[in-house]
Amino acid sequence: MTKSAISSSRRSPATASIIVAFAMFALACVVAAIGPQYDVTLLVTVGLTSIAGMGLTLLLIAGQVSLGQAAFMAIGAYVSAILARDFGIPPFIALVLGVAASALSGVIVGAITLRLKGHFLPLATLAIGIATSAAIVAAGGLTGGASGLGQIPPLAIGPLALTEDRGFAVVVWLLVAVLGGGFSRLLYSRAGRAIAALKTDAEMAEIFGVDATRLRLIVFVVAATLAGLSGTLYAYYFKFLSPAPFGLTASINLLIACIFGGMAHPFGAVLGATAITVLEMLLQNTVARMLGLSGNVELIVFGLVLICVLLRWPGGIWSALQRVWPRFSAVRPGRNIELTPSKRSTAGEDLLTVTGISKNFGGLKALQGISFSVGPDQIVGLIGPNGAGKSTTFNIATGLLAPSEGAVLLMGETPPKRVSELVHRGVSRTFQHVRIIPERTVLENVAFGAYAQGRAGMMSGMFGFDRKEEAATFAKAWRALEIVELDGLAHEPASRMAMGQARLVEVARALVSRPRLLLLDEPAAGLRTGEKLKLVTLLHRLKRAGMSVLLVEHDMDLVMNCVDRVVVLDRGQSLMTGLPDEVRQDERVIAAYLGT
Repeated sequence: MTKSAISSSRRSPATASIIVAFAMFALACVVAAIGPQYDVTLLVTVGLTSIAGMGLTLLLIAGQVSLGQAAFMAIGAYVSAILARDFGIPPFIALVLGVAASALSGVIVGAITLRLKGHFLPLATLAIGIATSAAIVAAGGLTGGASGLGQIPPLAIGPLALTEDRGFAVVVWLLVAVLGGGFSRLLYSRAGRAIAALKTDAEMAEIFGVDATRLRLIVFVVAATLAGLSGTLYAYYFKFLSPAPFGLTASINLLIACIFGGMAHPFGAVLGATAITVLEMLLQNTVARMLGLSGNVELIVFGLVLICVLLRWPGGIWSALQRVWPRFSAVRPGRNIELTPSKRSTAGEDLLTVTGISKNFGGLKALQGISFSVGPDQIVGLIGPNGAGKSTTFNIATGLLAPSEGAVLLMGETPPKRVSELVHRGVSRTFQHVRIIPERTVLENVAFGAYAQGRAGMMSGMFGFDRKEEAATFAKAWRALEIVELDGLAHEPASRMAMGQARLVEVARALVSRPRLLLLDEPAAGLRTGEKLKLVTLLHRLKRAGMSVLLVEHDMDLVMNCVDRVVVLDRGQSLMTGLPDEVRQDERVIAAYLGT
């Protein structure tokens, strides 16, 4: 290992997360040990908000917004308290059952609401939060209604009872430290890359094997579970419950804390919860007491401070600290590996067969009667002027669109019903418009292409049980970057890539999935002349390695220099199919491109 590799591994985000988590816990222990009772209560409150906030932050990283997290807190709190107080169930078991009830509620609510898109999802969760508060009041005989539920027994694990507030604070912040460190590490794992991809482009994520619907539900349930854990701990600490702490205001305050702290990292939730609590204390002492002004002015000042911070740091407080936070890096392997197709094609077996497909969008006929095939070890070009139907054909071939008529066979079978299964058939693709995860490094974007080859889940990613799998994944990613000659930019943020470089990053990501059939949608767009020549060389190299390619491209010189056969489309119809020289000299093709 080189000196630079050693130093980069020392300052990795995972190592930094462990240090920060340990420091948070140590500081909390000091406050719990020597701080006054009021500070200990604030410490517990901030810790409970942080636990629920980390779940909501994970939800925001996945591109989802919930305004009903307080409802899951209420479900966990009331179920646990009622079971322990009224049914005599041991408090720790009741706590587990309360968290499980929140998780189950997350499954039910998520299965319904996650089908919604845009602003309908937060509105739906908002309605659920309001309904939960109303249900608590309505079920007064069981929950105590608006009067509240008291006499909740203390939390105990066997003979060990957490009757002291200081000990309770230590337990809460131990959970905060473990969850914060774990979720921070999760961001840089296989599951973390998939979660980030959901927010950027769920369609792209599915192409590489992510079941977007299932993963969204898992993230939603995790957020609900953490909210339930926060709620149950709240019940056992304060030993009294009422609907007020779990109303609409609580959900909104939790979202504000996550946004204020920074919704790109779990530690942002801790920062937000701490900063808002400290800010409220300062405003209460300064505005309300020293200046003798009313609470309404206090709220106005709080809002102004919030606006000023977000104007200065739109990504929250975390975005200001992110400059000193270590950037993700992975050690370069000592020896290269070959990215050959996962399975060689049988001679004579067509990898892709398109037979008479048509596609109608309402009254518009985008495609009519298109037929062609891609055999083993072949490069087939799909060309045509703008609006000819190339991308529509491409999307039908990969299952993103269903044809109105005709049939498509992939490896001799109909395309899978779920796009996420496509990569398991040995098919990968790039897109007409660049689709990468801009916040992640180039290396991480390329490594995402190996998602379907991995098995590590969220727990493995949180606690480092995926090291061997991650090492193999990044070895493939390094090799793919070497092939496209971008390995020198591996640790740069993908958002800094020029258009041509981003195109090659997409190609490298597709190569990591080791496809038998690679579909490239205008890969030369944005490339300079020298880069186009390298792309032609790369395509020939892939063909020799046993990979077949379907190429959609406008650059006629590039197409004619690398394909075995050309399919020409014009106005949604097949104009001709033939060898490059035949197509180049055909009068119909010349007329379609240049006009008569």
